[in-house]
Amino acid sequence: MKILVMGGDERMIFAARALGADTLYLGENVNISGKYETIVLPVPLSKDGENVACPIENTKFPLEKITEFAKENAFIFAGGQCPKLDYICREKGYRLENYFDSETLTLKNARLTAEAAVMLMIQASKGALFGEKALITGYGRIARFLAKDLAAFGCGVTIAARKPEVRAAAELDGYKAIDTGNFRGNIGKFGYIANTVPAQIFKEDDFKGASAVFIELATIPQEPAKTFCESNGLKYIFAGGLPGKYSPKAAGKYIADEIKARIMLS
Repeated sequence: MKILVMGGDERMIFAARALGADTLYLGENVNISGKYETIVLPVPLSKDGENVACPIENTKFPLEKITEFAKENAFIFAGGQCPKLDYICREKGYRLENYFDSETLTLKNARLTAEAAVMLMIQASKGALFGEKALITGYGRIARFLAKDLAAFGCGVTIAARKPEVRAAAELDGYKAIDTGNFRGNIGKFGYIANTVPAQIFKEDDFKGASAVFIELATIPQEPAKTFCESNGLKYIFAGGLPGKYSPKAAGKYIADEIKARIMLS
């Protein structure tokens, strides 16, 4: 099966190698001959809904480019969803799969995200994780891995969650747990704060008198949390796309593994 990988960051280079891809197209003049049975598009797929993202070359190219290289009934594997890509695949009869909707891949990326987050937290602090206290908002995949990692370094972990059952789960895993609203006025006792909730839950007054490292791990805009932190002397870290930045070899292999599994089932 001829495989073409198109676009993306460094992890797609490793994904191409792990897949045994015939060609890697990054927007430059590549000698591509013939048509491909399988085309793999990156994660993230597109920032504007019109073009394939290719940050490794600081460029992009139209989604329609796949039609130049795809065989009839080709498999198109994409790291996300995009209405325009959906339309192209319907019109051309391509078989479209969003490999990033896999829970297996999501868990593996959460593991890599937590690992990189610990590294960034250590680098940003003039102290240590050992003997320090950390507040993690939310208790989803990333938060669970991060809490486990921080605790392993001897850091006291508190989980802030809105739902009682989520707080109960955190307590049963050995952590302190508080209602999301109850961290107000108590931020100062934490040396590290990690937000994994995809919503702006912090107010500027929350950071009064605090001296901490704040790391944003949710997919939300930096503002206003960035300004809130910096105006109160906290170190702010916007940590988006950590697997691609810090663990591209592992992240690429995980993508390749997911695609191989889907090809086997087709």
